[in-house]
Amino acid sequence: MNLPKNPFGEWIQKVYHSFAVQLIFNNVKKNQILLFIWIILLGFITRNFGDIIGIPYLFLDPEYLSATNFKSFFIIGVSLGIFITSYHITIYILDSYKFPFLGATPKPFSTFCLNNSTMPLLFTVVYIACVVQFQFNYSLKSSWDIVCQVSGLISGQLFTIVILFLYFSRTNKDIFKELALSVNKTLKRSTINRVNVLKDFHSKKIKNKYHITSFITLNFKVAKTPTHEHLDRSMMMLIFDQNHLNAVIVEIFLITLIISLGLFRDNPIFQIPAAASGILFFSIIVMFTGAFSYWLRGWAISTLILILIVFNVLLKEKLIQSTYQVFGINYSKKNAVYNMDRLKALSNQQTYNEDKMQTITILNKWRSQFPDSAKPKIIFICSSGGGQRAAVWTLRTLQYADSMTNGAMFKQTRLMTGASGGIIGASYFRELCLLKAQGKIKSPHEFQYLSDISEDVLNPIVFSMVVNDLFFRFQKFTDGNHEYYKDRGYAFEQKLHENTNYVLYKRISDYKKPEEEAQIPMLILSPTIINDGRKLYISPLNISYMTTASTTSTSSTNFRQKLKGIEFKKFFEEQDANDLHFMSALRMSATFPYITPNVDLPSEPAMEIMDAGLSDNFGVKDATSFLYVFKDWISANTSGVIFINIRDSEKNQEVEIQAPGSVFQKIISPIGGLYNNWSDYQDFNNDNLIEYASSWLNCPLEVVEFEYIPVMNKFLSTENKQSAKDPKSGRAALSWHLTLQEKESIYNTIMEPNNQSSIKRLQFLLSQ
Repeated sequence: MNLPKNPFGEWIQKVYHSFAVQLIFNNVKKNQILLFIWIILLGFITRNFGDIIGIPYLFLDPEYLSATNFKSFFIIGVSLGIFITSYHITIYILDSYKFPFLGATPKPFSTFCLNNSTMPLLFTVVYIACVVQFQFNYSLKSSWDIVCQVSGLISGQLFTIVILFLYFSRTNKDIFKELALSVNKTLKRSTINRVNVLKDFHSKKIKNKYHITSFITLNFKVAKTPTHEHLDRSMMMLIFDQNHLNAVIVEIFLITLIISLGLFRDNPIFQIPAAASGILFFSIIVMFTGAFSYWLRGWAISTLILILIVFNVLLKEKLIQSTYQVFGINYSKKNAVYNMDRLKALSNQQTYNEDKMQTITILNKWRSQFPDSAKPKIIFICSSGGGQRAAVWTLRTLQYADSMTNGAMFKQTRLMTGASGGIIGASYFRELCLLKAQGKIKSPHEFQYLSDISEDVLNPIVFSMVVNDLFFRFQKFTDGNHEYYKDRGYAFEQKLHENTNYVLYKRISDYKKPEEEAQIPMLILSPTIINDGRKLYISPLNISYMTTASTTSTSSTNFRQKLKGIEFKKFFEEQDANDLHFMSALRMSATFPYITPNVDLPSEPAMEIMDAGLSDNFGVKDATSFLYVFKDWISANTSGVIFINIRDSEKNQEVEIQAPGSVFQKIISPIGGLYNNWSDYQDFNNDNLIEYASSWLNCPLEVVEFEYIPVMNKFLSTENKQSAKDPKSGRAALSWHLTLQEKESIYNTIMEPNNQSSIKRLQFLLSQ
């Protein structure tokens, strides 16, 4: 009895056995790493991965030459086209032999790529949708602007793919039997010894590893798979191998081209969007996979392990530059001795007393700027870390607060501390005030300075990492008599110099006289030493009192204290510590994993430096230490102390409601909880320090806090507000790249009620 056929079931069977669908199954089964890269990229553009540190914005709002437009998206499209091509090439090299019917098609590689385009097409469609949504809802772009951006993305992709496939169409078109002999001769003339590239044609049986009934032709029509059993096995394998060789040539060319771009890294034209650099990084990984598999076949993993071992030996023997340096100091002299005996020798009672008296002299000069009859308030500014958002927020707060107090805030400030971006913003404001005092600028409160420091810094950093730091650093620059490698630390400093018009292009010693004359407040940088957890105190002045307690202090005689830090100026005196670039010192305090790498200083053993925020992200600990050392002078010569704490986050946040966790979340929750609450732990400690300070300080101690707690951008429409992801979606990410909305969010937050209350309180305290 014949059962009636089910048309729908037959259609399902046809779809299931189509080449495109079977390639999906093949990739899921064999090429999980390549699919995982696609998943990562999808996570970025959909804001499911990396949202806290702002990675999605690099894709959704790419910036090129300080603008987000057709050009920036065109470059993203070009890099995406390279990645898509490398994805196709690698899978073709790895798996094309499983589909021998391709040898019977006019253009095997092009046919394979078309049928393997499910993932690239899905990604492109989702990417375009996410870009349109983001630009419309958050960047306030017009419909025409969005059309131009999407056109740039598509044009860039098509430009790259068309160029590369034109090459393949010319080199892979000779697939007929009469050309197989010339292909064979070409391969035999190759001087490169490939391991097991050609199969044993006589012993290998070619058969489909997948049951495939149809495929999509280059005319975008569905056709039945051609028969191939009648074709010569040797000819088919030679055709596949010739295709593979051409594909590998393209991969090697693209890898060489990408790395060669590093030669032009200092030219802004070549500082492509960070997202494009990231996509190129993934492309390199994929292309290396394909090239390795082609040349080495079964030996690929063993060879990779051998290369890693050799590379590790070269690093240990220092035949390859693996460390990162700061600029200005001398790495060619004998390294400073780094042990407890030397640390104790540098931190003695005599130097403590001498350094303390020198600072008291400076404080007296500052005190002389005010009437004898009226004791001034003394201000300590503590700026939290937090990347570029902290730098911009700190500068915005200082500009506004100083203008609202008619310059009294800066005049009465004697110390600036902090970490990462916050201390960079504070340093920039201090320099602007110095330039005003020298008559070089009209006002440090101009909006242009805020706009300058908010310009992108991330593009050259990521570009340098991809084209230079991941391989071999070979470019150098000269500073005085010293040579240094151009790495992403160099890129970070150069871009910040460009953004700030080189006003911070100084040595730390250049600030010695202005600080000694009390023209500007002292600024103490305190990055963390990875070796022992101590702080490295950087200042143009001698400040050994920050590293240890006085041995004549009543409290210190009751127990033995560890040295709290190391004074950079004295410790590296023989290595020309005074010549350290001020921007390098700021970079040490703003070290962010993988972006601005931790540096090694010339000591034995090498002193490794990490972000200042690791030990105190708010600068309160250093400020209270300074306050304790000079508590007697401050109590006698001032009417009180004001701590201005500039935070890039909310201090008293609502308790987060945790959803039921998965097994994986339960495993990582102890570590994740520690990381997520690290700033809270520091807040508790800092609150305790200030509370204790109130007990031993014989004058009033006030704390004025400014918090970056953004609300939705007031320029957004009501509809856009309702469609926003969450009410705090205007919050800037922890990154060195800010979108237009994030910049406006930071700018407007000073007008929030809590910050306006802080301004009024500061005005009141300074009027007393």
